[in-house]
Amino acid sequence: IVGNTVRAVAKKAPCPVLIVNRPCTTCWHLFSNIVFCTDFSEAANHAFRFALNTASQLNAKLYITHAVDITSIQGMTMDQSEIERHAEQMREKIDKLYLSKLDGFANAEVIVREGIPYVEILKVARENEADLIVMAHHSSELSDDDADIGSTVEQVVLRSACPVASVTRPEAR
Repeated sequence: IVGNTVRAVAKKAPCPVLIVNRPCTTCWHLFSNIVFCTDFSEAANHAFRFALNTASQLNAKLYITHAVDITSIQGMTMDQSEIERHAEQMREKIDKLYLSKLDGFANAEVIVREGIPYVEILKVARENEADLIVMAHHSSELSDDDADIGSTVEQVVLRSACPVASVTRPEAR
């Protein structure tokens, strides 16, 4: 479980927090594959700006990722065509919200998966040899005092082979 200190720092920090859970063989100048995960929240929009700026400055590949949470539709029966339709809607949402803001950055790829979000995020990171995963600190629109780090972020941090950047607000300027 992510400790109270990590939670407190990630919640209150005026800048993105890099969480390294395992020995890290990469460093800032070696990040070449960055996975950005979105749930389309306002916090995710801030995380996207951080991921894009980082990828641009480091000339890294940016994977813009969304995992359709099939656990949230428990009890409902969705056939594969409905899941694929939903995934396509999410891809269109990514096009509108993120691809339109690349401002000339051409080294980006969109990946939409379905499943348990943290599992799919980790698969995307592994398959694309990610050096960094960028995620929003919390997905709901809560005040900083009420926000928690979020179970998906915690699960990714605990299992990721690479560092995870937790972003909760716009970068301090």
